[in-house]
Amino acid sequence: QFLFALSSVVKLHRESHTFSIFDLQDVCIAMSGRSTRSSVSAGRELFSLPDIAVAVHDSLNAGYDFIVSPIVHPRFYRNWRGPSALRSDPLTRSDMLLSSSDWNSIIVGKTSPWLRLDSADSTIRTNSEHALQDELRYASHLSHPAVVVSVRDGECHNLARFISEFVQDPHSSVQVWVRIPMVAQSHSSETRESETQNHDDSHSTRPTTWHWWNTFRTLCDNSKRVGLALEVSADLPDEAELAQWCGEPVRAAFLPTTLFLTNKKGFPVLSKCHQMFLQRLYKMDVQPVLCGSCHHPEKGMQTYHQYINHLHQTMTPPDAIETFAKGYEDFLQNPLQPLMDNLESHTYEVFEKDPVKYTQYQKALYHALVERVSDDERDIIMIVVMVVGAGRGPLVRAAMAAAERARRLVKVYAIEKNPNAVITSVCMCGVCPCDL
Repeated sequence: QFLFALSSVVKLHRESHTFSIFDLQDVCIAMSGRSTRSSVSAGRELFSLPDIAVAVHDSLNAGYDFIVSPIVHPRFYRNWRGPSALRSDPLTRSDMLLSSSDWNSIIVGKTSPWLRLDSADSTIRTNSEHALQDELRYASHLSHPAVVVSVRDGECHNLARFISEFVQDPHSSVQVWVRIPMVAQSHSSETRESETQNHDDSHSTRPTTWHWWNTFRTLCDNSKRVGLALEVSADLPDEAELAQWCGEPVRAAFLPTTLFLTNKKGFPVLSKCHQMFLQRLYKMDVQPVLCGSCHHPEKGMQTYHQYINHLHQTMTPPDAIETFAKGYEDFLQNPLQPLMDNLESHTYEVFEKDPVKYTQYQKALYHALVERVSDDERDIIMIVVMVVGAGRGPLVRAAMAAAERARRLVKVYAIEKNPNAVITSVCMCGVCPCDL
């Protein structure tokens, strides 16, 4: 059973001051019951951009919707022992190279790879803190939609503290994508072999990279502006770990080009297990990001995008419940108080979209009627059914359908405190005093 009241979600966002244009778009999509995207929104990670305008042009022509680029040159190491009078070069490229609309919609920033905010060396830690502060400040200046921050191990407490302070700034709307590998690099083949020999014990005791993410987001107080950027590994973990990852707020999935195989026609394709996992992420509106060099130079990078878009187009269409609940699977809401408040019509509609509940109620009523009244007495004995809290009458209809199936006589009393919902029940009985 589920309950997704869109008005409550909007109120929740407003109270927490996190309501953004992205949330508004999700609400509109959920209310319309369909997705407005005809193709998947995919990005491409670039490691060096001699000319960012050319890189954006080439990526868009290849079909990608955004690029992930370094905020500062990856090899530009800064020493913060004191100001250097000899260095006159700027921190990074000028913001005049692109328009503001491109900076805040096409470019996702990426912090420097040499940052070590949790280093035991105080000098390295201090240099990293100052450098990250400058990069995040410049990302806010450019109004990037998101910034990618990499977590390499479970020691990420100082980095999480720094990011937590950044996302609490009310003057910035930049989201943070925490990039975490699905499988740790230190997880060698020898370790995997030993785990295979004793799978049950190792799976319960071995800390996974999910614990890195859990530590990070907990220290960030589960901020809505902190999302997960999952780096998909060549060897996928077991189903339990995959389901655990799918339960997280995944914003992007980084797909190394080394994951792709070559089919008979020379085009890049993913293995069957990677296809299925990527389509599971698509249902959560996760944006794939291609990273790495092109291993099919005769086909070009656009073939990678065409393939992942093909996987998106060939997905199994969602059923009615998945469509209605799109985008709100993991939202916590305040419980309703139907005894104190009169519920609105759309709230009743949300309840009634749960087919399992009323199907099981109808089966239970059917078996109860058959058990209480034998076949010989079904035309003599009448069973009284009282529905306390009838709402708009779904349980009343279930009781009538069960009685018809069981061929038993019933008299149904519908008791409801909400006078507005009573109107629906009266109309259903055909005794409405008004002409409808």
